[in-house]
Amino acid sequence: MDPLLEIDDLSLTFRTEKGPAHVLDRIGLAMAPGEIVGLVGESGSGKTSLARAILGVLPGSQAQIVSGRIRLDGIDMLDDAKAARDARGRLVTFVPQDPFESFNPLFRVGTQLADIVRYRAPPTAGHLLGRSRRAREAMILDMLAAVQLPASRDLLNRYPHQLSGGQRQRLMIAMALLPQPRLLVADEPTAALDVTVQVQILGLLRRIAAERTLAILFTTHDLGAAWEICDRVLVMYAGQIVEILPRKALFAAARHPYTRMLLASLPKPGHEAVGIPGESASPLAPPPGCRFNPRCPRASRLCRTVRPLPSRSEEGHVLACHHPMPTPS
Repeated sequence: MDPLLEIDDLSLTFRTEKGPAHVLDRIGLAMAPGEIVGLVGESGSGKTSLARAILGVLPGSQAQIVSGRIRLDGIDMLDDAKAARDARGRLVTFVPQDPFESFNPLFRVGTQLADIVRYRAPPTAGHLLGRSRRAREAMILDMLAAVQLPASRDLLNRYPHQLSGGQRQRLMIAMALLPQPRLLVADEPTAALDVTVQVQILGLLRRIAAERTLAILFTTHDLGAAWEICDRVLVMYAGQIVEILPRKALFAAARHPYTRMLLASLPKPGHEAVGIPGESASPLAPPPGCRFNPRCPRASRLCRTVRPLPSRSEEGHVLACHHPMPTPS
């Protein structure tokens, strides 16, 4: 099966008053249709910047793609401006961390969903959706049922502030699904929800991905959520990919020192939380070689001078480290 999303050697900088910030460094990633890939790492690791580069919503006056390519369903998202513009909001859609900020508080949710259908209807829906109110409403009610919300006009007549956080997030997922995209970018979609609702939303995303062969790029700080929903987990540090693991290997077979330290920092009953010593690398002056080397207890002179190239095992485990940790027993 051909990849749906292909990212090759992507490097990105932001112009700042203090000089260029090197936020992505030679990123490579391929995603298959229906696959869920998690992006994990500390704040500032580049997760959101990578998601925004795929979506094409980087600030044009500040962001500069230094190198690389992004191809989505055969479309060159960096060089074919018209095709990329048409793909955004149709072929690839977005679920934000806080849906309340993404809804217009002055309009009923039904009106906002109808606008998505009217202006972002997929070609398979036909031109009649743009003219027929009944056809638009039927499509919206079907989507409400798909995201496990009451398929009722009462819900559509409400304003965003009249809904719970879980309802708003389900509606945001419905809005993202209405154009029938191939790729959904979900940026910490459960961060603002309580634990019970988080589990429900994760299960919903997993089911939708399977039913619709929908690829999902899922950014999160929550390693447990990544393990729960993802097929593969991509670990980022300071703009570099340090490890890519199949889901089952995240807790059982991680070998990069950074990944192992992230796992060790998770709260455990009866134990104090253990943080990662040192400061995260500054994108303004990232260290040469492996960017994690100033904080890594296994770093050598080689780590401080030569960036490790990623190696891939037969099981699909990708590792970029000169001195990896032994496989946990």
